[in-house]
Amino acid sequence: MFEGQRFEHLLVYGARLAGQRVQAYLAEQGIGISAFLDRDESLEQVDGIPVANARDWALGHDPASACVIIGLFNNYVDVGEVVSQLQALGYGRVISLVEFVRHFPEGQPFRYWLVDPRYYETHAERIANLRVHLADETSRQLLDRIVEFRISGDYSRLPSPSPRQYFPEDLPSWPQPLRFVDCGAYTGDTVQEMRSAGLVFEAVASFEPNLENYAVLVPNLNDLHAVNFPCGVSDGNRRIGFDGALGAGGHLVESGGETVTCVRLDDALPGFAPNLIKMDIEGEEPAALEGARNMLNQYRPNLAISIYHRAEHLWSIFEQLQGYGLPYRYYLRCHAHSSFDTVLYAVNSREVGQ
Repeated sequence: MFEGQRFEHLLVYGARLAGQRVQAYLAEQGIGISAFLDRDESLEQVDGIPVANARDWALGHDPASACVIIGLFNNYVDVGEVVSQLQALGYGRVISLVEFVRHFPEGQPFRYWLVDPRYYETHAERIANLRVHLADETSRQLLDRIVEFRISGDYSRLPSPSPRQYFPEDLPSWPQPLRFVDCGAYTGDTVQEMRSAGLVFEAVASFEPNLENYAVLVPNLNDLHAVNFPCGVSDGNRRIGFDGALGAGGHLVESGGETVTCVRLDDALPGFAPNLIKMDIEGEEPAALEGARNMLNQYRPNLAISIYHRAEHLWSIFEQLQGYGLPYRYYLRCHAHSSFDTVLYAVNSREVGQ
């Protein structure tokens, strides 16, 4: 199945959502699996397919006769460590999700940055252009390693996640007191983490369309000068579907889902004069930036923009900001495993202290 190799057993590591999607995709191709592998000892079977611990399965079978497809797609598991453990147990071959999608590129159910790896190869010139404009060697090396990982599926290419998402210690310090716009505020966790690190706020404007998250956010920020909006941000003022099933990963959808309101930052916050804007809004970042053009031009705020929700965002959001002609220096940092939580920092070179 993979480069002509034949194995007696085909296994999927991960019996939750991603692993189940891999199994369902294989079933549609007429390919069955022998078992799921998972660390969760409480799982015995999923849809009639047995679930086993990787070590236990290897004790009862010849692991060299098995090919394992990684069915993990999240920001918190060190998949490189999982791969190393499977290899140490003697499994015949371990296939990353990236390799899986390269072999089966059609109709894949995965979101975010996971696409046919050849897509990144096709856009090599645009990636190279981004690299030229990154302000430090850490950013350039990180870009190289992210691209290598997303093409090869080799988790060992990725560095350890950087701490302090949205306010890294190794970047220029944000100007204080902060006038902060938090797009995709979730429960106010970013503001809480920044305050715990000693950052001082003059004013906060938060946007969170999920009402369950919003209900937690409001009391979390009640001792700040904060205005909180139970809505999303985009390039227009409209109502649209919102799928909040994944909690922090809730996202806008063209049809279905809960109806939410989206607004333009330019319309919602006239005169707010932010000096820092953060966006983690599940792929709506380009539209939200376009809806903040006047704010960006007038106040030149520093930006912390998530660029992992779509494959092309790795370079296209930089291209969009560069096209605005503002005095930014660009940095790249990754704050989670598997290149999730990759953030483009656009630092106003005329304002932030060195």
